[in-house]
Amino acid sequence: MESSTNQELSADERNALLKQIEPKQIEAMNRLGLQLIRELGAQEAPSEKNLLISPYSIAAAMGMAYLGSEGETRREMAEALGWSEWDDRQLNITDAALHQLLMHPGSGIEMGIANAVWIKNGVTVEDAYKTNLQQTFEAEIGSLHTQPEQAKDEVNRWVEEHTRGRIPQLMQESPTAETLMILVNAVAFDGNWTNEFQPEYTKDGDFRLANGSTMSVPMMHQSKQFHYLENEDWQAIRLPYGDGQMYMLVVLPREGHTLEEIQQKLEDHPQKLNETSDFRLVELSLPRFRAEYGVHLKEAMQQLGIEKAFDPYAADFTKMIPRGPDWQAYIGQIIHRAVMEVSEQGTVAAASTLLDMRAGSAPPTDRVKMEVNRPFMVAVVDDSTGAWVFAGAIQQPEQVASN
Repeated sequence: MESSTNQELSADERNALLKQIEPKQIEAMNRLGLQLIRELGAQEAPSEKNLLISPYSIAAAMGMAYLGSEGETRREMAEALGWSEWDDRQLNITDAALHQLLMHPGSGIEMGIANAVWIKNGVTVEDAYKTNLQQTFEAEIGSLHTQPEQAKDEVNRWVEEHTRGRIPQLMQESPTAETLMILVNAVAFDGNWTNEFQPEYTKDGDFRLANGSTMSVPMMHQSKQFHYLENEDWQAIRLPYGDGQMYMLVVLPREGHTLEEIQQKLEDHPQKLNETSDFRLVELSLPRFRAEYGVHLKEAMQQLGIEKAFDPYAADFTKMIPRGPDWQAYIGQIIHRAVMEVSEQGTVAAASTLLDMRAGSAPPTDRVKMEVNRPFMVAVVDDSTGAWVFAGAIQQPEQVASN
């Protein structure tokens, strides 16, 4: 697996990569994350479950499929994913540059990103498509094992390795006889806070759930200068990792506002949260928490308007796999899983997305208080691009044992 321990990028190299990135593509990815969190939250109603996804991982996996799409399938995917105004070349340039930037996140952070494709024996995949996958996503390409159970085990072992053991069983079921190709993206993140929370200040405190009841959780505390943004609806703080190239964004709805309301308002302009924030002295209380979430994304993607890609009779992925005499490729399922742990020392997180392609038929000194004692939103963000590598809604902090 590629490792962020590779030689770091120089300032000139980072700036050159940043110039290749179309900011609106990053905004589209973040908006997709917000839309999916809201859609999945509606499916989980009443909202008592933590939701955690990797917008970056999902966009990368969908991007690998999009490269092989044509016609109405392509139009629907582009519209839902926010990619309509760019051609493949610009999408690929941004994807490749973002991949490189995320793989070099600076000191104090370890980041791993990997993509892989398994192809069923006997299935012809267009050479131009394979070249695109390798150039844009640095994807490994291999053969799908002929025995379904062993194919599943092989994919799961790859995901476990590339998420550093945090996602051991992405595929619960073996691929079907109709499976032509499996596309997988995996992300692993391990970041130490620039300013660690001191464990001796962690005390149990009340966390109020959405239904009004309370639970006791370990609350971490510190008072320091942080980038901070607020309005009448929410408070937001950036907690930097390492040398500051990535940070955790925590968004807390004001009293009287729900998390769902805030997400809906931010959906139109997710970059509001990336706006220049004040450097303020913040008295912060934040729960230690763990979130793990797995989901089949097919229904949520259909709700966002992607229909034909999942239709065995109407899907058009002929830039990927030519039509056979009595079959054509379609997306059978999208499996996504993410896990995150936040403690006094920092954050460890991992995510993986699988697509099963099938045949079918001068800082102010005034002190601000931010007590994160009710449902809140989190994102792990790349500072230079604003890309959300992880995003989630924490309804109920699960216990994390202290290190």
